[in-house]
Amino acid sequence: MTTTYPSGVKRAEFEAELQRLEVVSRFPEMPANLFDEGPHLITTPNLPWGDDVREASIEAYRRFIHGETWITGGGAREMEAELIDWMGRLMGAANPAGFITAGGSESNMCAILTAKQLSGRKGGSVVFPDNGHYSLHKLCRMFDLDAVVVPAPDGHLDRVDPAAIEAAIREDTIAIIATAGTWAFGSVDPIAEIGEIAQRHGLYLHVDGAFGGYILPFLERGGYDASIPLWDFRVPGVHSISADLHKNGMAPPPAGSLTFRDADLLAAAKEICPPNGTMSGTRGAGPIAGAWAMAKLLGEEGYTAVSLQSMALRDELVVGAEAIEGVRVHPGSRINMTLIHSETLDLRPVAEELRVRGWMFAARAIPAPVGIVVVPMPHNFGRTEAFLNDLRDAMRLATPIETAVVELEKVSAYGF
Repeated sequence: MTTTYPSGVKRAEFEAELQRLEVVSRFPEMPANLFDEGPHLITTPNLPWGDDVREASIEAYRRFIHGETWITGGGAREMEAELIDWMGRLMGAANPAGFITAGGSESNMCAILTAKQLSGRKGGSVVFPDNGHYSLHKLCRMFDLDAVVVPAPDGHLDRVDPAAIEAAIREDTIAIIATAGTWAFGSVDPIAEIGEIAQRHGLYLHVDGAFGGYILPFLERGGYDASIPLWDFRVPGVHSISADLHKNGMAPPPAGSLTFRDADLLAAAKEICPPNGTMSGTRGAGPIAGAWAMAKLLGEEGYTAVSLQSMALRDELVVGAEAIEGVRVHPGSRINMTLIHSETLDLRPVAEELRVRGWMFAARAIPAPVGIVVVPMPHNFGRTEAFLNDLRDAMRLATPIETAVVELEKVSAYGF
């Protein structure tokens, strides 16, 4: 076995540095990560096969890690087609078509490029609610499109007014974007109503299901919530849906997906982004293999069990957080995403204390001054009470929200 590499670096030194960087990345603290992306499965009483499926997905990733989708891509392309067909049919499409992407941002970009191609316009506008992901603003800037952002109704940040969406449509509008699993509220936009609007105006409708796409179908099939509104291809006006496998799909990143209602829409995507329809030309086969393996081994039954486990953890968090004085859980969530905030107290010191204690989560400045966003998944099993205890104790650091207007800095998805 080599003790020194060609660069002169000793094997032991390299291993030590690799381990240090793993610790810096906080990988060993996975159970404390309440906002994670990656292969989240662990074995629990409800998911006794969790570790085995996760390791099989990682092994598939490893075996295809040297490949791409060009010369050595035959197997990966088969996996991709099988995965898109399976999930597309679960989302209500009779003849789905699409591809695996690097994540929700690329999926959204490809969808709107397809809409632009179909419109025949060089510019134009895109209408979406202000709960839309930041990638929607980014793609508009990149593609010379005006972002027409529709504000939420007063006092209801998780809601969308369909009439306001229709009123925002302009002569140059090429597409509407709605969300199934909004950041950071977990809500589902009124997509059936928006779909009717899109059809009336002859517009492309894309659904950003990055968070919701790989949990909503299984919550419905698992009987968790019979009141989940229609959001997928069962709504006639929907043209495409993004859904991230590396979120609730439990697959190793980067692995998103863009599914079109039919092959004609995929063909339009390939016209604007040849040869695959994707933004990237070279696509690694590893993420496709890892995602395919996860879906192949979980199937509908496994994903339903995983989704119900995630929601059980979310519900436990919600009940516990709402019992803490001064804390409010934002309403409207339909998925395993919860926004914890306060209408009377500044939780910024609380959030900082929770980070010091090892908890990882996202933060959001709306509603001001800060909200704590948690997305519990199977790897958080057994950690809910510990988090709630730390939250309860850290609330002693909260201070009253000043009545004067406070100038807040913008926050990223992962800090404040």
